[in-house]
Amino acid sequence: MKNWKKIVGFMLCLCMTLGLMAGCSSKEEGKEEAGTRAETESDADTDTKTEVQDGGEIVTLTFMRTGTPEVLREIFDPIIASFEEEHPNIKIDMQDLGWADAEKTMQIMASSQTLPDVMYHLPATIFDLADKGLIEDLTPYLDDELKEDMYASLLEAGKYNDKQYMITCGGTTLLYWYNTELFEQAGLDPDNPPSTWEEFLEAAKAIDEKTDAAGVAMYGSPAGGETSFFFESLFASEVGGETWNGERYTYDLEENREAALNTLNFIKEMTQYSQGSVEEFGRFDIRTLLRDGNVGMALDVINMQNQIQDGLDSGKFRVAQLPAGNSGKQISAVNAGGFFIPTNSEHKEEAWTFLRYLMNTDNQKAHSTYGSIPVLQSEAAKYAGNAYYEIVIQSVSDSVSEGITPKANSLWQVTGEQLQLLMMGNQDAETTLDNIIAGHQEIYEE
Repeated sequence: MKNWKKIVGFMLCLCMTLGLMAGCSSKEEGKEEAGTRAETESDADTDTKTEVQDGGEIVTLTFMRTGTPEVLREIFDPIIASFEEEHPNIKIDMQDLGWADAEKTMQIMASSQTLPDVMYHLPATIFDLADKGLIEDLTPYLDDELKEDMYASLLEAGKYNDKQYMITCGGTTLLYWYNTELFEQAGLDPDNPPSTWEEFLEAAKAIDEKTDAAGVAMYGSPAGGETSFFFESLFASEVGGETWNGERYTYDLEENREAALNTLNFIKEMTQYSQGSVEEFGRFDIRTLLRDGNVGMALDVINMQNQIQDGLDSGKFRVAQLPAGNSGKQISAVNAGGFFIPTNSEHKEEAWTFLRYLMNTDNQKAHSTYGSIPVLQSEAAKYAGNAYYEIVIQSVSDSVSEGITPKANSLWQVTGEQLQLLMMGNQDAETTLDNIIAGHQEIYEE
């Protein structure tokens, strides 16, 4: 009996020992599983743009369009929703950045390699960052369909050193706006607006002398390159072609001196029929002058329509191409901005997929409501039969690309300051041109 009890006790001890060993083994396996899962989750957290879900890898792209957030959200929220539906593996995190903070914020993001995956900005800044190796060359990504659809001057506006760093998605030419009621009061035919500089000055004089309004709105503030673009566009018409040769403005060249002087003298003559105090006016300020009937004509970009839309609809206001200089060509330079992909993006293929989606015809048309000429020919076709847009589209088709250089802002500042002195009557055209050329030369040599 005693032996039997000893055997039973031994068997119980053995079972308990085996059970404890099994339990320890199970706990260790559990710890290993938990450890592996934690390491996986930790690894995933190191890249905040990538998540792993049942359906596979989800990439989140950051997207920033410089401008007024509340307006831009209305434009892009539907586009983003549609894109995410078509591309369930890509999510878009749209971030806001107003113009006032744009330059400083971009420089900080660039220095810390935190630029968003897809962003909108202006060529001078983009090309400056490209010189530092911070912007992706999009030439290998660009497909023939998009290249053939974009207007030539706007495609060219995104190139620097023969590389496509920017895909233009917004821009404007300089257009000629006028008040048909004041035209009639001055004895002018609103159905036949001036098509030459001589006719334009005659119309400005007639409105100035025969109505209570000034002949033409003028802006002399040098800020933002507004007057530089004004001069560049008029010069394009005078010379009949390009205003930038890849290295410098063509009005800085001796062979174009006469054309540049003619352009400056035309600006000076326009000023005598202006609202006065031109140095106090920027381009935005003159829009209310035209809207309120204080001037009969204005040379401004497409954003003018936002101020005078009711008048455009009623026929009180109309738009035409710039009057032609001696070349006989009614052409303008084109000012542009666009999308780019920084080199710090960890998902460049997905970023291009989203950028290319933004450039689809309907999406680009929706985007252009923020204030842009049509960038795509397929987009322009959507306005067939619209008399107003036919003028705008012709202006785009005939345009030349503005100066493409990281030094544009500095060059614009020099030109703007000299043009202001010209319009204020403080110096003549010869002095103005000489000062522009000298100021530009210093910048070219930096």
